Amino acid sequence: MSSEESTYEEELNNRKKKRRKGNDGLPTPLSKENFTLRPLLDLLEDAETPLEDSMEQILPEYLRDRAIQQERQAEKDGTGQLLRPLTRSDVSSFVDTAGTSGSSVSQAVALRKLKVAQERRRAGLSKSETAASLSSPNTNPNLTEIPPATGSATPLSEHTARIVEALESIKTTPFENSFLARLHGVSRGVALPGLVSVDWETVTPWMALLRDIRDHHSFAHPEREWDRPTNTVSPITYSSLQPWHLDQVHDLLGRAFWSGIDVTDSLEYSPERCTIVAAYGRLVVGVAIISSPRETYITYLAVRAGWDNTQIATTMLYHLISLNPHQDITLHVSANNSAMLLYNRFGFKAEEFVAGFYDAYLDPQSRVSKNAFRLRLRQH
Repeated sequence: MSSEESTYEEELNNRKKKRRKGNDGLPTPLSKENFTLRPLLDLLEDAETPLEDSMEQILPEYLRDRAIQQERQAEKDGTGQLLRPLTRSDVSSFVDTAGTSGSSVSQAVALRKLKVAQERRRAGLSKSETAASLSSPNTNPNLTEIPPATGSATPLSEHTARIVEALESIKTTPFENSFLARLHGVSRGVALPGLVSVDWETVTPWMALLRDIRDHHSFAHPEREWDRPTNTVSPITYSSLQPWHLDQVHDLLGRAFWSGIDVTDSLEYSPERCTIVAAYGRLVVGVAIISSPRETYITYLAVRAGWDNTQIATTMLYHLISLNPHQDITLHVSANNSAMLLYNRFGFKAEEFVAGFYDAYLDPQSRVSKNAFRLRLRQH
């Protein structure tokens, strides 16, 4: 070994001995205070030492020290898995490669926190300094304290004060208006027989008008609490035909088509499959009837005046088709009836044109066409 090589080895050994030892006999991990690249720079200043040899000599020691430092800083999460803090290189790499477009909310929040920490380090601020600057506007030149409001607040009118007081007095939600009642499909706390579906979303003009009348009456007469209705909000329910529906159904069909219509026998032919009645509370607002489970001919489909154009007919027709799958459904519709568009949306196709089909039913002065199309929905 030459004198130059022995001198180099002695210098390297002296530098290793100067490293402070910990209590466990291991080198003290590199920290922010004692970390220095001076030994590496000193080796690189030696022109006779190739860069590759210098890195091979110091890199293993550096990696070992870094591993010890990371192991001491690691913590266990709730599942017992050992986690280490992210290094600056890890943070920079993650921030540069991660995107918020396809990430979850938690990932986007984590990315935002990493970016804030990165900007805090660049500005030379610690966590405590950042929190103090945000909590003390006087010490932060970028924040201006809002002056306190001057003058007294405008007093509320007596009517507005009663409204606010009534809203603040609401502590609980009645069961019939609760989410649980909507989920179970109940009305006034009692499950409806033959219930098919409950619609809480649709609000027809009549429903909005009734709610306005009730609210106005309640606020105009706060002393008449005993006279207030117990159920001010009701859904539109869709169920099979029940005996108590008959009087209103006959009146509705008589107004929509012709007088004398009687559908009492529909209660005897599987009403749970062949009938759909739409009701708002105890008011029947729509009806759809199929003649029988075998024939599957739609005899009547009507909606109460003032409740049309609100998807009630569409919903009733959908339920009738769903209750009778794998069967062709037929019907006749007047040639100038706008319901033709509804049936076309569900896939009904015209198979026959029947002249004078409604001559025996409609009034001669009626504007409804006496001619009809025979439509069919094929499901098999």
